[in-house]
Amino acid sequence: MAANHRYWCGECPYRTPWLTESEGAAWQARHYARRHVPTPPGGRVEVRGKRREGGGCVWLVAVLFLVLLLASTCRQEARSAPQPCVAREAQPTALPNLAASARTWSTSSGGSCTWKSNPLPAT
Repeated sequence: MAANHRYWCGECPYRTPWLTESEGAAWQARHYARRHVPTPPGGRVEVRGKRREGGGCVWLVAVLFLVLLLASTCRQEARSAPQPCVAREAQPTALPNLAASARTWSTSSGGSCTWKSNPLPAT
């Protein structure tokens, strides 16, 4: 039989250890016979419930692990500045009207380099 009962004295802060119901009643009667002679045994009985096997925290840890796993796999790619254009092998050989405009390589939003005409300010 499991030790699931603890008897508390009604007169002082004494309590029995966790015992079977009959052992706890005997301990309480012995305590009253020694400490509270004219008073009949009284007080309260505490009954211990079923013991859990620790499953309450395991669920919490499992859920937190799944949230962290989901967050690590669903991260967005960081947006960065476009890569600068490098000089290409095949640059145009003839630039028409070079005095009116300057031509430069520029990067579009998609990341590709294009040959762009930039008007020069009038002098």
